Amino acid sequence: MGEAGDFQVDECVVLLAAKSYWLQPSSWWAIFQVLIGLGAVIFVHELGHFLLAKACGVKCDKFYVGFDVPIRLFGQTIIPGKLVSWKWGETEYGIGSIPLGGYVKMLGQDDNPGNLEEQVKGSIREGESGESAILASGLIDRSKLDPRSFLAKTVIQRMLIISAGVIFNLVFAVFFAAWAFKSGVNYEPAVIGNVIGGGPAWQNDLTGAEVEMIGGKPVKGYFTYMDMAQEVVFNGDDAEHPLEIKFKRYGEDTVTTASLVPQKGFIRQAQDLPLIGVSRRLTPVIGEMGALKGNAAALADPPLKAGDRIVEVNGTPIGDDIELRQALARNADQVATFVVERASKGDGSQTTTITTDVPRNPMRLFGFGVQWMPIKAIKIGSPAEKAGLVVGDEIIRVDGQPRGDLITLDQRMIRAINAGNAVNLSVRRVDGSEEDVMITPVMPKLTPDLGPDQPLAVDSLGVAIPMTLTIESVDASGPAAAAGIKVGDELISAEYVLSEEQASDEAYASLKKRPVVNFVDDTTSWAEVSDLMQMMEAGSQVNFRISRNDSEQTVSVKTIASDEFFQGKRGVSLTLMQRRYQSETWASAFSYGVKQVREDAMRVVKTLAKLINGKISPTNLGGPGTIAMAATSEASRSTSRLLLFLTFLSANLAVVNFLPIPILDGGHMLFLAYEGIFRRPVSERVQVVLTYGGLFMILGLMLFVIFLDIGRIVSL
Repeated sequence: MGEAGDFQVDECVVLLAAKSYWLQPSSWWAIFQVLIGLGAVIFVHELGHFLLAKACGVKCDKFYVGFDVPIRLFGQTIIPGKLVSWKWGETEYGIGSIPLGGYVKMLGQDDNPGNLEEQVKGSIREGESGESAILASGLIDRSKLDPRSFLAKTVIQRMLIISAGVIFNLVFAVFFAAWAFKSGVNYEPAVIGNVIGGGPAWQNDLTGAEVEMIGGKPVKGYFTYMDMAQEVVFNGDDAEHPLEIKFKRYGEDTVTTASLVPQKGFIRQAQDLPLIGVSRRLTPVIGEMGALKGNAAALADPPLKAGDRIVEVNGTPIGDDIELRQALARNADQVATFVVERASKGDGSQTTTITTDVPRNPMRLFGFGVQWMPIKAIKIGSPAEKAGLVVGDEIIRVDGQPRGDLITLDQRMIRAINAGNAVNLSVRRVDGSEEDVMITPVMPKLTPDLGPDQPLAVDSLGVAIPMTLTIESVDASGPAAAAGIKVGDELISAEYVLSEEQASDEAYASLKKRPVVNFVDDTTSWAEVSDLMQMMEAGSQVNFRISRNDSEQTVSVKTIASDEFFQGKRGVSLTLMQRRYQSETWASAFSYGVKQVREDAMRVVKTLAKLINGKISPTNLGGPGTIAMAATSEASRSTSRLLLFLTFLSANLAVVNFLPIPILDGGHMLFLAYEGIFRRPVSERVQVVLTYGGLFMILGLMLFVIFLDIGRIVSL
């Protein structure tokens, strides 16, 4: 599902208000928790091998979390192999300096089958020779091995030892989840916030909807937004079998059933994922970003603060984010008087009421509009549908006047709503005929999000209209005209030119790294660029590369603050909707824990299946960097969220580690299964070839996902 929030059109917009997470002291505790948690997952896996080995009478020489391999440079040790180690009984325990896993060193066990002779020699009984234990047939005479050797154990015993790591991961995953559920966990529910204009969710009017069932799976108990998103991805790639969803529309009590056909291309970084185009629901509480710099909310007097709950705007009670957005949009051309509740104690047990005025937030305009295209999608139950408009119709005039800039059409419709007027649209029908249609617009719930190269939705009418890159209108007194832009010019690219102050501001780091947008190659629409400029101060400059009469030229245009059109959002950031689930008993917590582990494991299996059949691109995978960032993000929210992330990670490790790939536990199980069936081990030559093949596969995959991680970090 689209992760674009109420203020997010792409990663550039997200990072406009980003702060350096890793340098904040408040983040260090979360990072420490992650290190302990990831170490615990590795420890549990190796503990399974260790305990079963001991139970089967195998001697264990080492038990390490992390690999104790020293890192040398030019013959000098720069990082020692061991951070700490101690000997207890016959086993050396320790923490290695390379935190990429762990291992248990058992007598006579080696992951490299090419070391079989050394394994046998190390496992031989006292008084016997290694050569005498290797028969002419290539088999091993286990009667001559040390009975405490791994090789001396039966196939069943060795299978138990090998599989114990995975089993322990799953068992402890249940404990992690049960602990989280008994403690209580806050989560983002399966409630739809905004929708991407023209997408399946937009067409079915799902803005603000509460999901009751999706893909045949009931939404009850602990069922998160991400659970819903994954159901779409896993079940939404078959166009012949639409995704069934049951939901309650915003403000309605009746349950509606709809069949949606997910689409691809909603997320720029994951174009191949089938999605319905939605984002998480928000609440009318000021988020950590507070007010976006250069916007009206930053000028509120007294200032708004993170955690303030907005309870009233201009005398209108505010109960949720949609009521807030509608109140602000309805009076966008007026000063908005906010009444907020502010915590007077850190625990929120006491609040004070604050009244503050937020000035108008003028739209940032360039003084030109691009060409509209015919209607691409119509929302169910919308004014457009009721007025008889259909896909393919083209709006050519509004109330007898030139249609103007599509980006301002919603605001013009809101003016008509405030005046209580219907609107006369002159429409060119699909057959080429022209017709005047009277239509009564409605107040939008939210301003629809924009996806990569998606149509612009005019929610007051319920139409989604694409735009070309051809200049259709130019304001004679605007900055575009002064720069020499003319009707008929074609936009090729846009370069954001940052001022010295903006260039030194961390909020603009992404634009500094990637200042040029190519409209064709980057599948970026003019609407996205225009929406991004609304986040920046008036006077921000863009260099446009345009085509005119088969020649190209660059023109520089600075935005101006409109005195006619105003943004309803006013630069106020909000927080995600949260609900809390807490099991009343440990029995219930463990029941939900088992369910959570089963669901997490099945998601991993489904993901692998879709990777194999090509329905999901490998570029959607994440490596150690992605895991670390996700884990730290969850830990910063709460310990319970971290525990549930560790639950998922444990299930992931269990499934992946049990794949039938030599060098993984699943590969060892495959070899042992062969030995159990045919009463002889796989030949050393075959094991060596397959093991090295598996090793190169795993190393290649690790390098690939690390490369993806680096690319994601660099793109930030």
